[in-house]
Amino acid sequence: MKTIEAGGLVFGQGLPKICVPLTAPGLPALQEEAAQAAVLPADLYEWRLDGFSGDVPAALHALGKALPRPLLCTLRTQGEGGAAACPPEEYEERVCALLELGGFALVDIELSQGRQRVGRLVEKAKGRGIAPVVSKHDFQGTPPAGEIAATLEGMAALGAALPKYAVTPQSPEDVLGLMSATLQASRAVGPVVTMAMGPLGKVTRVSGGVFGSCMTFGAGPHASAPGQVPAEALPAILQALDPDAGPVG
Repeated sequence: MKTIEAGGLVFGQGLPKICVPLTAPGLPALQEEAAQAAVLPADLYEWRLDGFSGDVPAALHALGKALPRPLLCTLRTQGEGGAAACPPEEYEERVCALLELGGFALVDIELSQGRQRVGRLVEKAKGRGIAPVVSKHDFQGTPPAGEIAATLEGMAALGAALPKYAVTPQSPEDVLGLMSATLQASRAVGPVVTMAMGPLGKVTRVSGGVFGSCMTFGAGPHASAPGQVPAEALPAILQALDPDAGPVG
């Protein structure tokens, strides 16, 4: 499988990268959350701007000083499970303004904003040296495996450095379908990021690497989605499940 480099990390090589989310609503709380996250076993961090109401440039500066690993910036809209209530035009303006500021390694771009808008944002991100993560979230269920794989491959065709798809399983069969789609898509386009949310999907957050998912989100001080495993617990689990780790015991 090919690899993707972003922020000094190589995705698709070695264990899945652990990403710890930052969700504080204001600058003092964000600085405290970042200090707590900085000592966790994280490979990168995700700053969720949709819940933040303070000075964005000041926050980016503070995070750059506090965090020892790369940063993924995400403006998550309500339709994708976040707090940002903005129409597509405003979403594009806000993400463009964020990209102009820079100071981070990766940016999340929602597939639901439309192909043309996604294409423009992907090109702008790449022009700024920022890796685009094109994402889709389904909080109602899990599409068929073929549809998930086709969507991930379509994200890659739009220029995503990392295609990301999160689903909500209603049965063990849904979990198997997501893992099958992950394997199919990763073989076709390279590293992808997938997870099934909620208690039933926890297994995908620790075993996704076996099927081609190159990142998992581990809860730090606060989780950003249902079913996230505490970041402290992830390294040992990921290592134990690594196909290249060798026999245990």
